[in-house]
Amino acid sequence: MEGIGILRNFRKDFYSLVSQIPKGKVTTYGRLAKALGDKIAARAVGTMLNQNPDPITVPCHRVVRSDGTLGGYGKGKEKKKELLEREGIDIEDGKVIDFDDILHLDFDSDRPLKKLRQIQENVKKKVSVQDLCGEVSKIAGVDVSYSYPKAYSTLSLWDDGEEIDRFTVERETKFPYIPTYLAFRELPCLIEVLEKAEPKPDIVMVDGNGVLHPRRIGLASHLGVEMDIPTIGVAKTKLCGDVIEKVDKDHRVSEIRYDGELIGHAILEGSRAKNPIYVSPGHHVPYDKTAELVRKYCEYKIPEPIRKAHIEAKKRRKKDG
Repeated sequence: MEGIGILRNFRKDFYSLVSQIPKGKVTTYGRLAKALGDKIAARAVGTMLNQNPDPITVPCHRVVRSDGTLGGYGKGKEKKKELLEREGIDIEDGKVIDFDDILHLDFDSDRPLKKLRQIQENVKKKVSVQDLCGEVSKIAGVDVSYSYPKAYSTLSLWDDGEEIDRFTVERETKFPYIPTYLAFRELPCLIEVLEKAEPKPDIVMVDGNGVLHPRRIGLASHLGVEMDIPTIGVAKTKLCGDVIEKVDKDHRVSEIRYDGELIGHAILEGSRAKNPIYVSPGHHVPYDKTAELVRKYCEYKIPEPIRKAHIEAKKRRKKDG
């Protein structure tokens, strides 16, 4: 898998950036996200700061909000205030005084997210919605559950409408959740569980987007290209595009278009479902077939292969506690 070295070193590189903030200065979550290569990572910055393994040498207390307010800190805001004041920074009403004058902006970074984005662009060129799945008998659903730093990925294998087996793998994953970069968090463990599964599925339903993605390369598409298998993306959140017609119990399916281009379908199935799921081709499956197959397996809101995989992955995570 391309980019594995970037993923392996991502947290180390991030904490190295935080260590560049000099005493007497502060920076913001957004500035650190930009130093990583994409401002969309600001929330992930907060998550990684809370998981800081070495607060003595990695001064996460020097990271504040964009308006100068302190923001969270593992040992509490009062401790954060105390540490900053000890370094000569004035705080009043929970806000940094002379914020603009002490804001650290210059980071020495190779912007790893920018490199990962380029990998996505390269993989996108290989994505195809041409029907190469042929006769479909065996279908799998995959999902991942997390308890930092572990990930539990499960594959639920179905044949002729019945579940025949489940496979689960556990591995360490340190890449955080960042919107539109989900593939880099989940691909390593999904590849491992797919390699473990026998017999191999004809199509894999993935808990994540396919081409219904701002860069047309969601988790399902990336996985399909990496493994050279037909995949379908099934997501609970719509990242982009417009639902053409409202979906309800009388109108179960609607196209999703972006700048006039078909990129997926909104589907509302299951007697208790209140909100639609968003379905799109991952790789080697056409649009009409994605909607048809997903609806066929929707006893509830989520297609059964993914729902069963989700239940098992969550069960394994809780068991390991």
